[in-house]
Amino acid sequence: MEKFTVVSGVAAPMLMTNINTDLIAPSLMPGHTPDEAVKMTLREKMFANLRFTPDGKEKPDFVLNQPRYREARVILAGPNFGCGSSRETAVWSLMEAGVRCVIAPSFGDIFHDNAFQNGLLPLKLDMAVIERIAGALDRSNAAEITVDLTRNELLVPGLEPIRFELAEDRREPLMEGLDQLSFILRSKDAIEAFERDDVVTRPWAYPA
Repeated sequence: MEKFTVVSGVAAPMLMTNINTDLIAPSLMPGHTPDEAVKMTLREKMFANLRFTPDGKEKPDFVLNQPRYREARVILAGPNFGCGSSRETAVWSLMEAGVRCVIAPSFGDIFHDNAFQNGLLPLKLDMAVIERIAGALDRSNAAEITVDLTRNELLVPGLEPIRFELAEDRREPLMEGLDQLSFILRSKDAIEAFERDDVVTRPWAYPA
């Protein structure tokens, strides 16, 4: 898994509420048969029902179809991003498209956990702050921001650094490029030592 320490890139404003996993990673593709859609990459199908008309033509007004935001690495979203079904392909499609961070006030619980397991940062900020970031980018010639996990701050053109909070048990695995299981297994020796001591003090917890 790719390490996440400092990530800079284009931030695309998608300030919609309830962007669900079916929207993020649809199973079908407008303008294509189901058999054709199965063979397409997740990147190609990401947000397909928002990006394309029913006959498969790009919608020029959709943010990720605009030249400024085509290579977005960060998405600014509204509340409850990633709600809906539990499909992990929602995270995979974002990652495959180069997105490393989604900033929203809240996330669907399963999407939130899947994101951390795959190296995508689901960063929670108040909607007012997200709107301020989007406004600053709109006023700027630049569309890039920097997400700095080493300092827990966002760098946005025209704004003072924005601090954010992230639990260490979430932050450290991302910085080291580890999923949760791999991160836990770093402490294998300590876990085994605990179990050896615990079997002596609590033998009843370890039936033969």
